[in-house]
Amino acid sequence: MKSQLRIKDLITIGIFSAIYLITYMFLSGVLFTPILFMLMLPIGALLMGPVYMLYIARTQKVGAITIMGFLTALIIGFLVYGNILIALVIFAFGLLAELAAYTGKYKSLRWNILSYCLMSFWAIGVFAPWWVAQDWIRELTITSGYPAEYADGALALATPFNLILIIASTVICALISAFIANSMLKKHFVRAGIA
Repeated sequence: MKSQLRIKDLITIGIFSAIYLITYMFLSGVLFTPILFMLMLPIGALLMGPVYMLYIARTQKVGAITIMGFLTALIIGFLVYGNILIALVIFAFGLLAELAAYTGKYKSLRWNILSYCLMSFWAIGVFAPWWVAQDWIRELTITSGYPAEYADGALALATPFNLILIIASTVICALISAFIANSMLKKHFVRAGIA
């Protein structure tokens, strides 16, 4: 395994990062009601497993996941939310995901699945303010053009029990998605020479 990122790797990183981010931005637009918005983490984890696992199989280079995490932090944390703490949380999960995949040399199914589970939690940086900075997130939501009823409905769902449910369901959905992705990689992508 060559460890240095090349131009073709950077193009792959850009394409997969764009797919990853566009999917999550689409989900945040489609899942408009407060309850569906709170389910964005598990729904995203369920949908993005094949993209992420193919991404690891295609790159297998140190730094590829970190760059994806950085781009996600930059776009979501800074451009969408304009908050450095959200960006740092997102980036931290990107680093943890990189560390997990690196531990398995980007080839271990177990470590790649752990990497995907960790990467699935980057959006906790977006969700955490609903639990820990409720006044700020309510004001931000309203000034972003959402009705006050939407903000109040989402805040009513920000209970400790619901947070536990979101975390547990995200892990379960990430595991299901990663296992589906692994069987897809074996069945289709490896045979086609894509992975």
